Amino acid sequence: MIGDHDPKHTSLSGLELFQKLKDGELEPSPYARAAGVRVVGLDVGRAVIEATPGADHLNQIGMVHGGWVTTIMDSTLGGAAHTLLPAGERAVTIEIKVNLTRAVQPGSTVSASAEVLHHGRRTIVAEGKLRDEQDRILAVALATFAVVQVPTA
Repeated sequence: MIGDHDPKHTSLSGLELFQKLKDGELEPSPYARAAGVRVVGLDVGRAVIEATPGADHLNQIGMVHGGWVTTIMDSTLGGAAHTLLPAGERAVTIEIKVNLTRAVQPGSTVSASAEVLHHGRRTIVAEGKLRDEQDRILAVALATFAVVQVPTA
């Protein structure tokens, strides 16, 4: 078994888990806090996350690091995947591809939206887009997730 084993999390469906994160009823992971991830929208098979990159997210040449963008996209795509899973199941990234189409500006709020394209017994595929405050596409992503079992008690 992998990942979170806390029954207060694993006993929730994926949608319930992300709704509690959105509502501030559960603390985000340290990694999500470091990236500045905020869940702002959820529906079955869909998720929307906002984030604002700061100085800690810049690469050596002063631009927002592509790894930060990938983190935001992975979190959003994974959130959409989780909305389809019952308690005792979670989605784990097994492949992600991110095309960066524009530079992300430090200090600007970006919005990532994702939608599930395929939900099978063992895998989930989702796609998403990252947009700036002017609704310009900054990145496009596609990810595959393995569906794994986690203990519920």
